[in-house]
Amino acid sequence: MKNVGTFDQIFRVVAGLAFLSLFFFLEGGLQYLSFIGVPLLYTALTQQCFLYRLFGMNSCKVKS
Repeated sequence: MKNVGTFDQIFRVVAGLAFLSLFFFLEGGLQYLSFIGVPLLYTALTQQCFLYRLFGMNSCKVKS
């Protein structure tokens, strides 16, 4: 069931790519913080967010 809307999806793609790009700019252990972008991209591509489902939220206008 989709629960991530279009605006939310676009925001997650942009934020996910921004976080992943930090891998090339940060040094040491901070590089691994960039992997926060992976779940953001996953939820954007699948349009399913576990936390939204857990809290009963839905930013998707189309029910499917």
